[in-house]
Amino acid sequence: MKKKVLATILAVAMTLGLTACGSGGNGGTAESSAPAAAEVSSEAPAADTQEASAETGSEQEPFEGTITIACGAMESEALQQILKLYQEKNPNVNLDIIVTQTVTDFETMMTGWIAADTLPDMYIAQVGSVEQGYAANGYLEPLTDSGLLDRLVEGDRELISYNGDVYAFPMNLSVSAIIVNNGVLKEAGIELNHDNYPKCWQDLLDLFQKCVDAGIEKPVSLAGQDASAVTAWTFQYIYQAIYGQNPNWYADILRGNAAWNDDLYMEMFNKYSEMLPYIGDDALGTGADGMRKKFITGESPIYFQVAGEVGTLKELDPELDILLLPSAFTDDPADQTIISGFDSGISITKSAKNKELCFDFLDFITSAEGATILTSTAAYLPTTKDNQMELDPAFDLIYSILKNDELPNSPILSRQWIPGVKEIMKTGQQNWFAGEDAKSVADKIQEEHTRLMEADPAWVENFLANYKDK
Repeated sequence: MKKKVLATILAVAMTLGLTACGSGGNGGTAESSAPAAAEVSSEAPAADTQEASAETGSEQEPFEGTITIACGAMESEALQQILKLYQEKNPNVNLDIIVTQTVTDFETMMTGWIAADTLPDMYIAQVGSVEQGYAANGYLEPLTDSGLLDRLVEGDRELISYNGDVYAFPMNLSVSAIIVNNGVLKEAGIELNHDNYPKCWQDLLDLFQKCVDAGIEKPVSLAGQDASAVTAWTFQYIYQAIYGQNPNWYADILRGNAAWNDDLYMEMFNKYSEMLPYIGDDALGTGADGMRKKFITGESPIYFQVAGEVGTLKELDPELDILLLPSAFTDDPADQTIISGFDSGISITKSAKNKELCFDFLDFITSAEGATILTSTAAYLPTTKDNQMELDPAFDLIYSILKNDELPNSPILSRQWIPGVKEIMKTGQQNWFAGEDAKSVADKIQEEHTRLMEADPAWVENFLANYKDK
């Protein structure tokens, strides 16, 4: 049954889901230890100033102009709906939308725009160390004093901040999860609920075996052709199991006290190997669309991805009965966590042609009306306090766990690793899946990580200077 996302309930959920601090990336610092924020450009109107003007009866002159904004396909659809409402008071405002297909696609475009000095006025993108890098190099407008952040629920702002200022308004609570075709499992006689969902690695293996016993020969869907799909499980394992054992794991790698080829990381390959018998024999030649097809048809009704995948699956089959489960990769159920963090941040660039218009449009996007449209259309878990979207039933279990403070949070920390290492890790993981020896893969990742550190010692120095041991 669908539920209204009320402000007070969501605020509680976000507080419990995001209070754990992540490490500082690319010079980013935790909000509590950051220096005083700089003032917003004088061209940017503060939201509270606008509200005060409304109370005194003064009329805001309609804005005019075109905003160039880069975003994903689902966000593009939402922005066009939002624009129609915005144009009721600002009929001469239009959007020039540049659709980006993937995170890599966006970052490649940003590199070209920066080189050509043709940045869009605004963009929506994954928050993290890359975003912090744009802020550090002066490409973004700070949002700190705009008044807009009063609408943001409580949470760890580290990934949206640099040097004490906030540079992106996150619109999505990203949750990494186990995605289950619940309808197929029910037909097989497997009923998952709040009491019996997998709470540790052995529980998850037992679920796979129950599927096999019920006639689902290969229950885990995986796209070996897609490096992101191959490593979705890996990243979740790192956040939950590796950081669970050593919360300072990546900082220790930078210090030389841990390594990508040590026992802690090598155990990940051992765990992955235990899952291989439940993955289709043709997975190596399967792409992302093939993985989703196997999931929808029920041939392989389980895979690992972020919660936003629900929107993609529902586009393919609106009648799907999906259930999201918390990651379950720890040996002890007492160590299970839920993996979540702020994501999909909206930023305004320094080179925006009309910053006042951009800030006003962002004010409308983050209002109750605009935010509800964006989060509903893009299938986001909302981060704004006043949001009336209806959650898909796929989120019922995850939302209940968040709301009732049942599991601690594991933050999404890979976005704070040195730029370039994630791609190296993904390639190595894919090579292992294709048959390369695990130790050889891990040795190469460690070697390449060392090379990246030597090529950018300033990044390492900034990270460790701002890092606080857990």
